Amino acid sequence: MLQRHCMSRRERVWTADGEVVARLTIVADTDCMEARPCLKITGTAFGRGIDCLVWLEAVDLPLGGERWYALCPKTGRRCAVLILPPGGRQFASVKGWRIPYGSQRECEVHRAYRAIDKAQSRLKRLSKYARKPTRDRLRGRIEAKQQVVNDELARLAGMMRCGSAVAARLCSRSALARDC
Repeated sequence: MLQRHCMSRRERVWTADGEVVARLTIVADTDCMEARPCLKITGTAFGRGIDCLVWLEAVDLPLGGERWYALCPKTGRRCAVLILPPGGRQFASVKGWRIPYGSQRECEVHRAYRAIDKAQSRLKRLSKYARKPTRDRLRGRIEAKQQVVNDELARLAGMMRCGSAVAARLCSRSALARDC
């Protein structure tokens, strides 16, 4: 936790498969040595030297206290999380590195399956006193996503009827990907 007019130092080590991937020292300086609050990050990560300075900004909370944000070195915007992808030399926000969300890499059918699972789990967790429109909305969402899955399966079945070897491979890959 960051506090005003304090300096703290943390050393972190990250490992993957028993091998050290990164060894970093993080110094949080809030109005002690620097004119503005900052994080100084030094060390090695992915076999490269890291020497990064990230400015911090405090925002007053309505009920007292403050919340600290890092200012992304690439975009200059506030962010709560900084990341360092493999091969990177400085920390930046997810938007600064332009990293897509996992769902953006999924096909439409996998997104539909994930939405169905999410809606079904929410439906199971609802209180018995939940309003009928809430339940109907979740059931409607499940039905709409199930229709997306059914349309895709019908399209693949039509390709199979054509007798195409390529279509057969596509269908088997789709079924294997869904089962994984």
